Amino acid sequence: MFGFTTVNKPEMKFKEYDLYHSYYCGLCTVLKKKYGLTGEFTLSYDGAFLCALLSDLYDAREEVKGRRCGVHPGVKHVIRVSDITGYAADMNILMAMYKCRDDWNDEKRLSAKLLADLLSSKTGKTRVQYAEKAEVIKKALSDMDEIERKNVPDPEGMAELFGKCMAEVYAYKKDEWEKYLRAFGDGLGRAIYLMDAYIDIERDEKKGQYNPFSDVKDREDFEGLARDMITAHLQDACIAFEKMPLIENVSILRNILYSGIWIRFNIASGKRNPSMKKDENEREHA
Repeated sequence: MFGFTTVNKPEMKFKEYDLYHSYYCGLCTVLKKKYGLTGEFTLSYDGAFLCALLSDLYDAREEVKGRRCGVHPGVKHVIRVSDITGYAADMNILMAMYKCRDDWNDEKRLSAKLLADLLSSKTGKTRVQYAEKAEVIKKALSDMDEIERKNVPDPEGMAELFGKCMAEVYAYKKDEWEKYLRAFGDGLGRAIYLMDAYIDIERDEKKGQYNPFSDVKDREDFEGLARDMITAHLQDACIAFEKMPLIENVSILRNILYSGIWIRFNIASGKRNPSMKKDENEREHA
């Protein structure tokens, strides 16, 4: 996954950040337990967001305790673990494996291939357990690879395919909430794919790599076009999100969805359009 679902920390209460961080540390613990150091290496904010959302929706029975780790050996951190954490770890590892394969196909980075092979060797049981999901994700990513090979600049088409992946990740159970979780995952997946493509446009051009925005990047309205596309998909995700009965973590999740998710995009936008960033700052302080 791409790491866009991060908190806007200055806008959070301390207790909210501590709660969010306990999901992150809990996911780290389970990844290491189930998949070793390699699994721990794939830890992502996206997985922590998945934990926080599903744990709230399904009122998960959580084990909460303190733990020291290699990164913070001197301080105990609160970790929050449940069956949801195990599911999030499985989805995190699957998406990491497929992303490494994609990085190898795109950039031929040996490190990506080695990590993909290592993750593949550790996810055999997981791919069997979630065979239907794994097949949908694999097929969608394969279709994305085909579009890239043909070098077809199709941002909405590519976003739709990645949305399918994320819909599978968020569809935890076949129950009354499945349609909302799928709609949420689909909208979120489309938005973060387009955000990533927007951020990487110059790097991809420099390296001669595929980017779905390649045919519109020089248009005067490119900034607004990209932002409008992303906003539309996030709105779809948020409509589904607001229909779910979330209570405990809803303020944290809203912080991420309505603010935190835009941080990396806005940083890239400010670098690409410094005059626009200056105008925004002047309006904020007027």
